Amino acid sequence: MFRIGDFSKIAQVSGRLLRYYDRIGLFSPERIDGQTGYRYYEAAQLPRLNRILALKGLGLSLDQVARLLDDGIGAEEIRAMLDMRRSQLERNVRSETERLRFVESRIRQLESEGHILGQDVLLKSLAPQPYLSRRETFKDLRELRECVIGIHVSATQRIGEPNLGPIVVVVHSPSFEVENLDCEVGFVLRGGIDDRSILPGELALVEGMLPGIPDMATTIHSGDLEQRHVAYGFLGNWIEANGFRMSGAGREVLLQLPLPDRSDEAVVEIQLPVVRE
Repeated sequence: MFRIGDFSKIAQVSGRLLRYYDRIGLFSPERIDGQTGYRYYEAAQLPRLNRILALKGLGLSLDQVARLLDDGIGAEEIRAMLDMRRSQLERNVRSETERLRFVESRIRQLESEGHILGQDVLLKSLAPQPYLSRRETFKDLRELRECVIGIHVSATQRIGEPNLGPIVVVVHSPSFEVENLDCEVGFVLRGGIDDRSILPGELALVEGMLPGIPDMATTIHSGDLEQRHVAYGFLGNWIEANGFRMSGAGREVLLQLPLPDRSDEAVVEIQLPVVRE
């Protein structure tokens, strides 16, 4: 048997924590000397202590830990709980990382006020274009991104890149949204499709036309898609300074797709239809 100091060393747990767990009845020594009051532990108690530490590390309260121990929770169940907790933490890390990138980009936008950002705006006249697309309401930006990647993979495999232009996202939502986005996603077609059997039907793509736009203010954003608001702001300043106003649904033309789960290597042409004030 081990006195509390020695047991704390083999368990790598502080003696103070062991005394606390004993006081609340969660983890007690195997024997307490009636004369000296010394606490004695056995190595066979390590599995219970490890369960306590693992469950506590998952964020459970000590009351919850005690109930699970009373129910005889096993290592496999704790492993499943760990996997769920890991997934949750990974989502939180991604969310917080995106939040930090967003704040950083907003700060850079503040710092660049009054300065030229090195971007160009082109005013284009766009002719109607054949468009293979689907329109739906997407839950959030991540679901929209997954749709873009799915359409790209399926259409290039079935139709072939020579017949496909860039992916174009038409933003039909009347205002900027981060949830419930009304968007149309699809390919500009470089040529007609003679064999309809090669269309990626599982993606519910429909042949149609992108309307022609007499005046489309455009600029290029390279890098993190989460920071394209900088380019939108620059474009908005140009529109106002040149006597235009926005008119109709904007478009995002993906000249270079982001990698899955990454948005920092994309190249997108932002297009906003405009008319003279």
